[in-house]
Amino acid sequence: MQTFHIDCELDYDVAQQSLFVFSLGVPSTPAQRVIAETVSTTPAHPLDEFLDETGRNRFFRVDAPPGPLNVRYLATVEVQAPDADRLARETPLARVPGDVLAYVQSSRYCEVEAVYSFAVRKFGHLAPGYSRVESICRWVKENVDYQVGSSTTTYSARDVLANRAGVCRDFAHLVITLCRALNIPARFVTAYTKYEEPPQDFHAVVEAFLGDRWYLFDPTELAPIPTLVRLATGRDASDVPFATFFGAARLRRLSPLVEPAIGTETLVALQTPDAGILLAPVAPGPGRGLPGGAA
Repeated sequence: MQTFHIDCELDYDVAQQSLFVFSLGVPSTPAQRVIAETVSTTPAHPLDEFLDETGRNRFFRVDAPPGPLNVRYLATVEVQAPDADRLARETPLARVPGDVLAYVQSSRYCEVEAVYSFAVRKFGHLAPGYSRVESICRWVKENVDYQVGSSTTTYSARDVLANRAGVCRDFAHLVITLCRALNIPARFVTAYTKYEEPPQDFHAVVEAFLGDRWYLFDPTELAPIPTLVRLATGRDASDVPFATFFGAARLRRLSPLVEPAIGTETLVALQTPDAGILLAPVAPGPGRGLPGGAA
C-alpha cells in the first residue's frame, strides 16, 4: 500500500449565475481508501454530493453567482498497487457479465465501427489476452504523437487515428476503441497522478476486462500504474469530465497536485503561487472540462 496527498484547485471567472458539477472526489474502492478529505469554495457556497447511476463516481454540485470562484479539494488516500497478469485471457462475450457488455459498444468518443477494419487488420492476428492489449497500447504510443493543444473537446478516436496526435484522453479513447472492435471490453478511467511533463493535469488511462476482472493500462506511459489514484470511471471522457457547468464561466487555472505521503499528516496543502496550468483568456461560455489538456 502507498499513501498519497492530493490538493486540487480550480479557479473560475463566473459571468452569470452558473451551476457547476465537479468530479474531484476520490471514491473508496477495494483497491483504495480515502483516509481524510475536504472540499470547499471561495467565496463559500453550499455544496452537495451525489453519486452517478453506477454508484462508482462521486460528484460535488455548487450554484455560484457572478464573480471569482475557487474550488479546492484536499485528500489523503491509501492505494494498493494493482496486479498485472500477463497470462490473463480474453473472455468470450457469451461469458462476459451483463454489466460489462456496454463496454464493447460504441460511445461518443469511441466509434467502434469507424476503426473496426483497421483493428482487425492490425491486431486481429495477435494471440488474444493481456499481451494483445499491451500490443495495442504500444502501437498507439509509437504511432501517435503526444502533443498538448492538438485536440479539442469534440476530438474522437477516429480523429486520433487519422491525425496521429493527441493527449492522454485521446490515447485512451483510441486504445479503448481498438479493444472494443476486437470484442475486448474497455473503459475510460480518470486519475490523479504526478508526472514531470507535460504540466500537471488530470490523467486518463484505460481499463480492459480480461478473464474475470479489470486491468489498468496507460498507453502514454506518463506515470507508473501504481501511482494512479482512481478518480472516475466511464465509457469515455463524456461520462467523467472533471467539471461541467450550466451558465457562463471561464476556467482560469487548473492545478491537480499529487505527492507521495511523508510523515503523519492526514491532509497536506501542496499548492504554491506558481502551481498549475494558467489558461489563455477566452470569452466566458458554457462548457465542460475533460482530463488531459482540454478544459
